Amino acid sequence: MNIDNKALEKLSEKERKVALSILNEIKDKGESKTLTTLKYSDYKEIPVDIETFITDDRYLGKAWKDIRGNILLYPFWLEQLKKIFPNNLDTDYRALLESGARGIGKSQVGCGAIGAYQMYRVMCLKNPQDFYHLQQTEKIVFAFMNITKEASKKIAIDKFQKTIQMSDWFMSKGEMTQFENNPFWIPPKPIEIIIGSQSSDIVGMPVYFAFFDEINFIRNQDIDKQKEKALDMINTAIGGMKTRFIHDGKNPTLLVVASSKRSEQSFMETYIRDLSAIDGQNVYVVDKPVWEVKPQGTYSKETFKVGLGNKFLANTIIPDDADIEAYREKGYKVIDVPIDFRTEFLNDIDRGLCDFAGISTTSSSKYMSGEVVYDCIDVNCHNPFPDVLEIGNAKDDIRQYKQFFDMSKIPQNMLRQPLFIHLDMSISGDCTGIAGVWIAGKKPSTDASQQSKDLMFRLAFSTSIKAPKGRQISFEKNRNFIRWLRDVGFNIKEITSDTFQSYDLQQQLVAEGFKCSILSVDRVDTDHVCKPYQYLKNTVYEKRIVMYKSDRLYDEFVDVERNINTGKVDHTPNGHKDALDAVCGATFTASKYAEEFAYDYGESMEIMLDANNDVDEKQQVIVDFEEQLKNASRINSTNSVNDYDDEFIKDMYSLDDIIIL
Repeated sequence: MNIDNKALEKLSEKERKVALSILNEIKDKGESKTLTTLKYSDYKEIPVDIETFITDDRYLGKAWKDIRGNILLYPFWLEQLKKIFPNNLDTDYRALLESGARGIGKSQVGCGAIGAYQMYRVMCLKNPQDFYHLQQTEKIVFAFMNITKEASKKIAIDKFQKTIQMSDWFMSKGEMTQFENNPFWIPPKPIEIIIGSQSSDIVGMPVYFAFFDEINFIRNQDIDKQKEKALDMINTAIGGMKTRFIHDGKNPTLLVVASSKRSEQSFMETYIRDLSAIDGQNVYVVDKPVWEVKPQGTYSKETFKVGLGNKFLANTIIPDDADIEAYREKGYKVIDVPIDFRTEFLNDIDRGLCDFAGISTTSSSKYMSGEVVYDCIDVNCHNPFPDVLEIGNAKDDIRQYKQFFDMSKIPQNMLRQPLFIHLDMSISGDCTGIAGVWIAGKKPSTDASQQSKDLMFRLAFSTSIKAPKGRQISFEKNRNFIRWLRDVGFNIKEITSDTFQSYDLQQQLVAEGFKCSILSVDRVDTDHVCKPYQYLKNTVYEKRIVMYKSDRLYDEFVDVERNINTGKVDHTPNGHKDALDAVCGATFTASKYAEEFAYDYGESMEIMLDANNDVDEKQQVIVDFEEQLKNASRINSTNSVNDYDDEFIKDMYSLDDIIIL
């Protein structure tokens, strides 16, 4: 046995004698009674190990067993707990981050096992304040926290309290009372239970254990602010742990954050990454699919393969007879999923990955595959607009959008096609997105006996209007642009805009003969489906829209994410989707005209005119045509070609345009 003489020299004479005695006992007998006596000298009761604590009926056994006496704690979790608590006194980690699939027992383990064990070991001490070098007047706080008070109560009462109240050991140590008409066990002093939802609930408190469960964010409120609130509460708890309990470089406290990927995956993913980077050796992460947590035999051994994509590849279910290596070469990560979950994955692969596989990669929240979007791009199509226009409402800013619109990039055979326009409005800060989408016909049917009613679309233009610094976007210039489009020959069928400052714009346009309506492309129905974006996605995946190459618009397509919990489709924190919202709104509005414009893709414009013009418009075309024939007949009988007057030539050009277009 090697003895560190330098370490012994730092001890007092009495301490040195005890240390040498311990070393000699270990050398002779393999263990030291003196060491054991010293180790437990601060305890009035020697704590049991974590496995005994959970399985023994005196402690938590009654809460963790079914009526037949079988342990309900999954073997997986027992192994994790042994790593966190390697013996009956020590805790090897300062933070446990429980993520992964839903339904694997994260909350019950974190609250009803770990929290209870931490409290049990404190209660075994003779004088907890003295042991942890606290003032005798200080409390030792166990905090159960969430973003709302109600969620916090549910943790403390439904999970922790109900577990504790089934334990003979705990019930013999504390007192019972009532908390909001629920039985509530109060621990002996100096331990205090705090149920909170604000940083102020625990600020300045000596927090020994803190449990944050499922960090569920409230719908229809600012998610980013709620994330800041959650992070502030967690950091406040950590501050209370570090400032009160660290002694000689050792910290006995434990923070537990339990959150499924669906709760708000970006928060948990970011927190795991950031905390691991700062204090990785003290952070323990549990992040597993449900089939790896639940015991063998729970699910079928038969599996199917799922390809995990990336920014450019959507997650996909791989056909049984597919070449797996070919998928890997494309960039997919392939996982095996029990056949039990095939239906759920077919219904919603991203939700299936979050719920059952516990996977929340970039691709699982991305709404559209970059590869599929790219397939809709036609290199022969061009955007007549720049991607961004910086034009505002300053008095000296007399520029109009039309000055930046290149009509040479508009195919003449598309000019009179039904055009639908959507404006995603803003004043300053965000951009105003404007886009126009043509109905180009019907998708060719694959079944000759059935006529397809699925429309083909073509993107006419898109841009994002950005106000110069200190200025606002001009609503009048928005209206002027739409007026100009009609003046130069575009066949505008309907104009939509979101509710933001839209009413004045629409009232004036309606007065001028335009059809207008309000459309919010962000609105989610009761089934958590955003129908405008769902339709746009279907259109892209079915290759029913032809688009031009635009780097900004492409980035907006591939960067938008769907919140699996709320169904909302939104851009990433530093992203934008102004032009994409406009494309989405225009396409969704156009889709409502499938019956009216049911001509085949590529049909002649004579048939199209019959379909896409109002009755009065069609009648006017016929009358004008008949009048021109009469004029032509009169002139042919009396004049030569050179004798045609200017007015008649203009009329004939107009007629020619109608016939050709």
